[in-house]
Amino acid sequence: MDLSGRLKAIADVVPKSHKAADIGTDHGYVPLSLLQDHRIDYAIAADISAGSLNKAKMLIRQYHMEHCMETRLGSGLSVLTPGEVDTIILAGMGGLLICDILEKDEAVARTASALVLQPMTAQAELRRWLVSNRYGIAQEDLAREEQRIYELIVAVPGLEAAKPDQDIYYDIGWKLIEERHPLLGEFIRRKIRALEEIVAQLEAGKTASAMARRMELEERIRLYKEVFHCHIR
Repeated sequence: MDLSGRLKAIADVVPKSHKAADIGTDHGYVPLSLLQDHRIDYAIAADISAGSLNKAKMLIRQYHMEHCMETRLGSGLSVLTPGEVDTIILAGMGGLLICDILEKDEAVARTASALVLQPMTAQAELRRWLVSNRYGIAQEDLAREEQRIYELIVAVPGLEAAKPDQDIYYDIGWKLIEERHPLLGEFIRRKIRALEEIVAQLEAGKTASAMARRMELEERIRLYKEVFHCHIR
């Protein structure tokens, strides 16, 4: 199965597993692709939406995967029991929602060998939560699809990991820097441009709050540029 850039990147970072669960699966493309590539032996495709799950059911029937792929209707990790799967995929949702899901069903999350996370927003908050809750970040990746770059995080429950020495590395994953990811330069430049646009809008503001916000963003831009000049060649 041909996947979009984002979905292919998700599938590529999934470790070889006996059993994996894709939470918020929508069409079920990622688990089906993993089965076809023999990356996993069995898949659970779960979604809170019955309509989305029906798409996954149709896909299972279309590819005759009933023997190795099932669907479950429900919220978050409530559809799983502790220790049931090796790998949990949480993709295409906000970073804060991912935190809530992992916290609500902690027993399930902590008995998995790996968590493959693809937050659409609040990526820094997710990294901070993972480190604070003893989830080591084992791998990170970036994927370009159309006009956007997506961030991927592979976290391992209980993996010892040192906290980054600068707060900016929650915004720009330190694993991306360690590995000199080929999209890192473009990724940082996009972040700088986005903040510069906000600063330009704030320049007309004369209130104390507007000035404070502008100074905060200018400092963050400075830090982004520092990371870029130190680590991008």
